Amino acid sequence: MPNGDKENLGSVKIDDEVLGTIAAIAAKSVPGVHSIATSFVGGIALFFRKIPDAGVKVATNDDGVKFYLGVVVDYGINIPEVTWKIQKTIKEEVERSTGFKVSQVNIVIEGIHHPESKKK
Repeated sequence: MPNGDKENLGSVKIDDEVLGTIAAIAAKSVPGVHSIATSFVGGIALFFRKIPDAGVKVATNDDGVKFYLGVVVDYGINIPEVTWKIQKTIKEEVERSTGFKVSQVNIVIEGIHHPESKKK
């Protein structure tokens, strides 16, 4: 090994789907998040392929990784607080797991889950 550097054994690429999965798992871990919103096609993919990142869009560029996701939150939560926690959790988890810089986490609240509406 020259100068004590790590030996170059080849390249490693982390697929955008993996980044999306990390982001989805991180988002779902935040209290107050009911689910990740999916499009019709994403919902079919989630049902048949069991991919946890359905509904998370990932864009990578020189500035870092950008995430776009819609979430359904629980009724009665503080939406600004929960969205900030989602952004912070995704950023921390992706950066810790991959070493990639997260430049943006863009969230759209696509729905409110109210448990009483299911009981009727």
